[in-house]
Amino acid sequence: MEPKNEPQNNNNQNYAKLIGFGIEFCGVLAVFCYFGYKLDQYFHTAGPWFLLAGFFVGFLGMFYILFKETWNIWRK
Repeated sequence: MEPKNEPQNNNNQNYAKLIGFGIEFCGVLAVFCYFGYKLDQYFHTAGPWFLLAGFFVGFLGMFYILFKETWNIWRK
């Protein structure tokens, strides 16, 4: 009989991928928000419009990547 270490190792790899994606998600949002904030300062806008635009562009882009990756995993 062989030991059943394979599922545990696969679980650890899945968790590592999810943690990595979460860090990437937060990093991309932070970068887009930062550039939006700097654009708001540069153009002296009345509200945080570029900051909000940066947030939504980063969020939607990362959500699309998440959807695409999970779709590829489900299709396998």
